[in-house]
Formats: sequence, structure tokens, C-alpha cells
Amino acid sequence: MSKIVHIGKLKVGGHNPVRIKGMLKTPARKLSRLIREGLGLELRGAEAIRIAFKEQSETRALRALKKELSVPLVADIHFHPALALAALDAGVDGIRLNPLNITKKDTLKEIVRQAKQRKVSIRIGVNSGGFKEHTSSDGRFARAMVKKVSDYIKLFEDQQFSDIMVSLKASQVSTTIAANRLFSQKFQYPLHLGVTASGPFLQGVIKSSLGIGILLSEGIGSIIRVSLTGASCDEIDVAKAILQFLGLRWFFPEIISCPTCGRCEVNLTRIVDDFQKQLRKVSLPGAFKKVALMGCVVNGPGEAAQADIGVAFGKNKGAIFRRGKVIGYTDPDNTIKDVIRKIRDAV
Repeated sequence: MSKIVHIGKLKVGGHNPVRIKGMLKTPARKLSRLIREGLGLELRGAEAIRIAFKEQSETRALRALKKELSVPLVADIHFHPALALAALDAGVDGIRLNPLNITKKDTLKEIVRQAKQRKVSIRIGVNSGGFKEHTSSDGRFARAMVKKVSDYIKLFEDQQFSDIMVSLKASQVSTTIAANRLFSQKFQYPLHLGVTASGPFLQGVIKSSLGIGILLSEGIGSIIRVSLTGASCDEIDVAKAILQFLGLRWFFPEIISCPTCGRCEVNLTRIVDDFQKQLRKVSLPGAFKKVALMGCVVNGPGEAAQADIGVAFGKNKGAIFRRGKVIGYTDPDNTIKDVIRKIRDAV
């Protein structure tokens, strides 16, 4: 188990839930849009938000976000250590430093001194893309990443600073897993998990689910950030799904539905799509965590009976189950209305 580190008031590590971090994608110069994106991420479920802090002129954006957001703000720093000091002065709750491009010991000591004074945590984040020399061996690459982070940690520990989180990300799932496994055997600092540069949406979802999911299933990782070439809010949705389907947290009703085959005699795809859209408009009670929509009599009754509520269809007719018992019947055109009515009747 990792130690506990704070990002502002957010506790990360220990017995705390695995946290979700979001990343702003709007340029800092577009301040009103940036704030809207930040508030949108917060509303979607981000528990901390990171912003790329590239130049001194963007300090105004940091201060504005701090006033508007309720969740902690983290400044992502590369190349220019003076920006870390400016971010701390602007009141951010955490900073990320890259040990591959911020390396001067004297400067690091001053950053650590001020972070310690302000009780601000630091994430040491290394990405595979920062290495000039690459190797085909996951093990060798993972060891190089961990070595770089370990040397950096020693500088911090020499100044009695331990409010540290660490991330070791590669675009290869196997390298990401190997590096985080190796680090977790040596240190107890909270690990921020993610697969970097994961690609377009489908590829990114699969890579992130595998890399983050495998590590979390082994008890490794305290906070996650899904990286997609796409909208920042989609990253939060995927992160929530990963945590929920691993049984680590619960965020939304889960729809269990079959892939359909020649035995299915209703348009189950339409029913499921319509039900998903309806779920965005209504809030189901917490007792209804799983809703099954099944298309035939082979597995349908069993899945529907095992869910909190479910429908198993035959030919143009469906039996509604509530935890193992048939409580009514429906047809394809009225499924959504009938299921939601049965849920409300049960509350």
C-alpha cells in the first residue's frame, strides 16, 4: 500500500479511493473557454485537474482557474523551472516536474523548498517519449524509466521532502506495466497511472483500459488519467468506467446487454441505445446498479434475473425481472417506459 499524499484537500493513496485526474486541452490564452472546460471536467467527475503551464504570461489563467474550480489544480511544468516557482506563487495545489528536462540541482532545491513551505505536492512524471535512446526491450526501458525517477526522488528526500507522486508512462502498454510494477516493488509513493500518446479514440480506450486496468487489478496505482486524442470529458468517462468495471468505485448504472445473434427477434440495439439516452436524463436510485437488456431465452432470463432489474425478450415480448422474480411484461416499443416505471414503483 502506498503512503498518502495530498493534492490540496484531495487525499491520494493509502486506503483512499483511486482518484480521477483530468487535463485541460484549451490554450491558456482562451481564458473563458478554458474555465468552461475546467468546470465541465469538474462536473463530469474529475477530482483534480491539470493544466500545461508553458510561459509566465499564463499565470493569470492559473489564478483565474483557482478561483473558479472547486477541485485541486495542478500545473504541468517542462523545461523551465522558473515556471514551477511562478505556479507555486499563483497558489496551485500541485506541480508536475519532468526529470528528463528539469535537471539543475540548485533550481530543484529551491522548488522543493518552496513546495514544502506551501504544503504543495510534486509529481515526478517521466514519459517514454522523453528518452532520446529507445530499446526494444520492455524490461530495459522500464528499468531506465525507474532509474531516472529514483535518482530524482533521492534529491527530494535529501531535503526531507516526501509529498511525492510518481508517473511512469509509455505509449506501449507492456512497458507501462513493467515500469510501474518495478517502481511499486521499490517505493511506497502513490503512482499516477496512464498510457501516454495512446492514439485515436478506440485505440486509446483499449490501451488505457489494459495498461491502467491490469495495474489496478494488481493493487498498483492511486490516481489515474486516461489520455485520448479527443475531448477531455471523454477521458473522465473512460476513467470512471475502468474503475467501475474493476469493482473499485461506482458511478453510473451498468447496462448488461447481449451482442445479439440469429435467435434475437427484437431490435435490441435500438432498445439499448434509447435506454442509454434516457439514462442521461433521469437519475436511477443507487439500488439499481445493473440493468440487463437481453435479446433471447438462452442467457436472457439468467442475466436479467441476476441484475437489479432486467428484461429478457422472446418474440416481440419481454419479461421484466426484479432480482430473480418476474414482476411484469413489456414489448419493444414500451420497454424503457415500463422498466423506469417499475424502478420508480420499487423505490
